Order: sequence, then structure tokens, then C-alpha cells
Amino acid sequence: MKVFTYSQYIKCIHTFRLNAVMQLAEESAEYKLEQTEKKYSHDKLIKNILQDTKEVAELINQFIEPREEVKKEDLVRYTNSYITKKYKAKEADLVYKLKKQDIFFLIEHQSSIDNNMPYRMLNYILDIMREWSRNQKIGRNTNYPIVVPIVIYTGNQKWKMPKNFREKQIGNYVFERYKIDLEYNFIDINKISKQLLLEKDTMFGYSMMIEKAKDDKELKENLFKIIENTNNKKYLEEIQDIIVYLLNNVLEKKVQQELLERIERKVGEKGMSELIERLRRENIEKQRKEARKEARKEVRKEVRKEIRKESREEIAENMLNLKLDEKIILEATKIEKAELEEIKNKLAKVG
Repeated sequence: MKVFTYSQYIKCIHTFRLNAVMQLAEESAEYKLEQTEKKYSHDKLIKNILQDTKEVAELINQFIEPREEVKKEDLVRYTNSYITKKYKAKEADLVYKLKKQDIFFLIEHQSSIDNNMPYRMLNYILDIMREWSRNQKIGRNTNYPIVVPIVIYTGNQKWKMPKNFREKQIGNYVFERYKIDLEYNFIDINKISKQLLLEKDTMFGYSMMIEKAKDDKELKENLFKIIENTNNKKYLEEIQDIIVYLLNNVLEKKVQQELLERIERKVGEKGMSELIERLRRENIEKQRKEARKEARKEVRKEVRKEIRKESREEIAENMLNLKLDEKIILEATKIEKAELEEIKNKLAKVG
């Protein structure tokens, strides 16, 4: 398991003055992404599934292999809102923390090759360390945190980037010991067999199988295998959602229907009726939201109209008080002559 400790962070900051170096590098570095994403690459699929602490715990236990098993109850989502606006577009996908220990899991999903990945991971880790230190009173007995960096790669090209930051630094044997030793854990979808993913019976594994599909035929085959493999009702419901929403414009209607019917046979008639009822409720709620949105839009429109009218009347009053010609007032305020007469009468009564 690859980790990055606070002592390594201190070494980075004080030895190399990385605060300044990172800022200069970020401003000049060019991210050369090879835009060769496969047809069925759904960036949000894995990220959505990893919102579930159970799936994150499974991922850590099966692919990172800690000495002690991590349970879903041990994990809490750690906000990464501290990342500055400058880095917002490149902020890390997910950060989790062990509840009782300062151990962080940084999870980054990549569907294409990024030549700058070692630097990006270093950048994210330093941000986590900085955020942690802001909320701490550092003393002699302070124990510093550990960050476990994880990159999940679902592209179909071979990943040739170094997995350790030191390999991207210049070679100089005199200063070799000052290199930053940061290696991230790398999960490559291409090197994991479908059989192993099926054996794991997790939504993370099934999402990787969906990502592995390179054409219509393989996507269909993988979905049928997933449906036949799992008896977990929650997983089957999630597969239903993926078929209905995410793959709606990818799968042929006939294939979509076949897959949903296969799920129906597994979850039973009651389970399918629950799906239909849920979809109906979601559709009704969607229509209600759209109706409320339109209503709010109309209200705002009317309010703006009233404000404009009041503003014009106020301007007209001021112009009348200045004894300006009525033709000038009508032209400047765009109000009707009848409205102007009403304003004049109102001013006369006040006077």
C-alpha cells in the first residue's frame, strides 16, 4: 500500500519551497491529455458509486489490501472544498477519512492518460495536508496524518506514466536523496479480469465491467453477466437505474427491454412494480420542479416589470419637479401620457 506521510510533506515544503514552485509550475504546465476515450466511458458512473462508503471500503480492502479490514462505518467523506478556485477544475474526485484516525484516502478517477498525474497527486496531497494543519494545534506530541493516494484508470490505452513522483524529477546523483518519494496506488481496469470483478460482487466491480465494454455487443454481454451474477437487490436496482438513465441513449430499446425483463425475473414482479412506481414518482417530481421553476420565472418577470414601472414614475416625478417639458419627460421615461397626468395630479394633491 502506497502512502504519503506528514514528514514527507514537511520535507517537500521546507527543502524545496514547494509553495512557490507549485504555483509557478501550475501556471506554466500544459496538461496533455490524449483524447482517446472509448465510446462507453461514463466519468460519473464510478464517481457516483464511490459516494457509498460501503463501496469505498470494499475498494480499499480488495485493491489496497491494508493490514486490518476497513469497514464502511470507519469512513467519513472529507470535504475538498478547501481547494482554491485556481485548482477547482482539477480538484481530486473523492477524499475519505477514517473516523478515529487521521488517515485519508484520496481517490482520483481517470478515463484518459494524463502526463502530469504524478504532479497532480502531489498537489492534491499537499492541499489535504495544509487543510489538516489549519485545524490543528501542533505540539511536541502531535502525530501527523497519512494520505493513501489511489488512481483508478478506465481508459483503453496503456498507462505509461511513472507512478512515483521521484521518477519525474531530474536525474542528479549528488542530490538524489532530496527527491520526493511519492508513489500512488494504481488500479488499471485493463489488468483486471471480468471473472475477478464478478467474484467480488460489488457495484464498483460492476461499474468497471461496464467501463470495460468497447462496443454494443460487449456492453450487452457484460450487463447480462452482471445481472445473472448478483442476487443483491440493491445492486439490481442500481443496474436498473444505469440502464434506464445512463445508458438510455446507448442501448437499443430492444436490448434495454431484455435487460430489464431479466432483472424483473430476478427481483420478482413486486420488485419491478416498485421500480415502475419509483420512476413514476420521479417523473412527477421532475414535472413539479419544472412547473415551480416556470412559476418563479413568471413571478420574477412581473416583479422586474413593476420595479421598472416604479422607477420610471419616480424619474418622471423628479423631472416634473424640475419643471422640464412634458415631451422630454415622455421621451426619457417611455411612460404613457395618461400615466404622466396621474403623476401630475398626485403631485398637485401633495403640494
